Amino acid sequence: MRSGLFACCLLLFASSALGCKRDLGECNLDGTTPDGREIPGPAAFDIAYRITDGLPMYEGQALVQSTCGDGAFCHAPGARGSDRIGAPAQLDFDLSLACTDETNDATCAQPLQSCEGGQADTPYCVRLRRQHGNRGNIRGWAEVAIQEIRSGTMPPGDAGRNVRNRTPWLRKSDASELPSIDSGDGQEIVRNWLACGSPVVARTETAPSEDLQLEPCTSVDDETCVYSGPLGDLPDPTWSDIYWSIAFTQCVLCHGPSNDNVDQNPNNPLGGDIPGGASADGLAVLDLTGADVNDTSAWAAESWSALINVSASTAGPCAGQGILVIPSDSEGSLMIEKMRGVQSCGGPMPLTGLIAQPLVDIVAEWIDLGAAND
Repeated sequence: MRSGLFACCLLLFASSALGCKRDLGECNLDGTTPDGREIPGPAAFDIAYRITDGLPMYEGQALVQSTCGDGAFCHAPGARGSDRIGAPAQLDFDLSLACTDETNDATCAQPLQSCEGGQADTPYCVRLRRQHGNRGNIRGWAEVAIQEIRSGTMPPGDAGRNVRNRTPWLRKSDASELPSIDSGDGQEIVRNWLACGSPVVARTETAPSEDLQLEPCTSVDDETCVYSGPLGDLPDPTWSDIYWSIAFTQCVLCHGPSNDNVDQNPNNPLGGDIPGGASADGLAVLDLTGADVNDTSAWAAESWSALINVSASTAGPCAGQGILVIPSDSEGSLMIEKMRGVQSCGGPMPLTGLIAQPLVDIVAEWIDLGAAND
């Protein structure tokens, strides 16, 4: 199997080398060519932000990140075995930020250490180096990637489409939602981003004031830093609000089975899409869905019992090392430890990147209020 994939990769690479670069077209930086002619379409350095946590990325970066890996599936370093859905080993396109902010990640506290002068093994430098390597993969496969996206073969059929992260991204310019990578507009965004060398936002910090949201912040290692964007309306400290605004959009991707059915729930925040199937291991550890695979309206109430006073699954690395949610004790709940990235076992959650601290605080408040199924 591995040799077959390798042969396929060689074939694709040969196809790219024999003249596919023209498929990327011109790089549109700001809507005009160097000689002043206007070009309709997206600029390469337009910023978008994720609606749940204000995470900033370039528009093309955001579409590739949410579609190709996002830390959990296919072209993500953390994806293993069947979770890669056929993507060759080490062909990773994950562009997760090297640092968000110190409220999410204590290793990103200011002043941030540079990766020069013997600091190369800090968590920040490891993540920055990984992002740089994955960006190199994308740039090397850019011509093949745009062909595959245009032909509809990538993401690979229903399997690939089901595991993508469908959390909405909004444009900095007008707060409109980024189009899907399946659309012509979305593909043009990615094409232009690839043609311009796949620029990446590498780091973000909490904006010190609203007027600085999504504006550049100070670079440490010549990386692009952008202040985080607006959070919007925070959920209430109730399980139903937390489920639909956080768990369903951020967690069910890994803690749910793949589902090809059309959702009958009119209140689905993802517009009828049902996430899930990104990680067989994640589903084995915790299932955050419900009984009816065609209707998600009861999933919040039905998934509650999978968390409350439940020991960490024997199928995962935290077996026997914690209780997921202990009512009235957020500090002792493994779920909060993982959401804050201070866990003593396993990795932080979600795999796609720690969510904004204000959202974690809402979850902690719900637990301290008794973690009711409300």
